[in-house]
Amino acid sequence: MGIETLVMLMLIALVVMAWYANYSKRSKIYCTFNRVNKTQISKFVKMTSRYVISDNRRYDILPNCIVFKWWDTGLANWLFPQWVATLTYTYNNRLPHDPNTNKPAIISPEVRNAMNKEEWLKSYAKSFTPPKAIKQTFIQQYLPYVSMVLIIFVGFWMYNNMQSFAEHLNYMQNILDNMTK
Repeated sequence: MGIETLVMLMLIALVVMAWYANYSKRSKIYCTFNRVNKTQISKFVKMTSRYVISDNRRYDILPNCIVFKWWDTGLANWLFPQWVATLTYTYNNRLPHDPNTNKPAIISPEVRNAMNKEEWLKSYAKSFTPPKAIKQTFIQQYLPYVSMVLIIFVGFWMYNNMQSFAEHLNYMQNILDNMTK
């Protein structure tokens, strides 16, 4: 392997690492949770999420509390750091910390009412979703196909029999016409 090939492979590796560093954290929010025992756990969630679940609790995502910081953890991000949206939560409040005061955010009654309406509408919409499909037996699985084949067969049989029935009626009408002349 020549030096040119090695340099090209290294450049390709750098381009792939830069792409990965940009793509992997582009549309995610880095959430940090402070637990009761003073430990921190972290989690990435999608940018389009309305809430995040950690320790079996639901925490709301408020866009006005998002802070951007440089993310440089890992080799790819160490070489190519990028801005990442971050939120910080404490164990006793479902709202993130306000970046201006570094205390849990306080929301207005209008925003709280809108959040409650959104939750109410989501639960109302879930009540109209159909139940999950139950496992079907072999007969139940192929019953629609069997019924379609039977309908086609019965229709073909009736079409053929109606033709002969019409021929018999036509023959009887000719006989009656000959008799009445």
